[in-house]
Amino acid sequence: MPDRCSICERPRDRSSEFCSVHDAALRNLESAYLAWSKGYDGKLSKDEYFAKVATLPETGRSVKDLIRHTRAKGAVS
Repeated sequence: MPDRCSICERPRDRSSEFCSVHDAALRNLESAYLAWSKGYDGKLSKDEYFAKVATLPETGRSVKDLIRHTRAKGAVS
C-alpha cells in the first residue's frame, strides 16, 4: 500500500516511504554513518557500517529492521 511504511505497514510520513519511527531510524543511521566513517578515515563502506551496527546489542529493533530492508533492496554500497 502506498500510504503505508515499507517495513512495518504503519501509516507513512508524507515525505518518506517509511513511518515516523523508521524515518527517524533512517536519519539517525545516516548521521551516525558520517561520524563512523570519519573514525575509519573515510574507509568504511555503508555495507560494512551496517554489518557492524546490526551486531551491536544496543542497536534498536527499528534500526535493525531498516538495515535488513535496505540490504534486501540492494540499496547499500
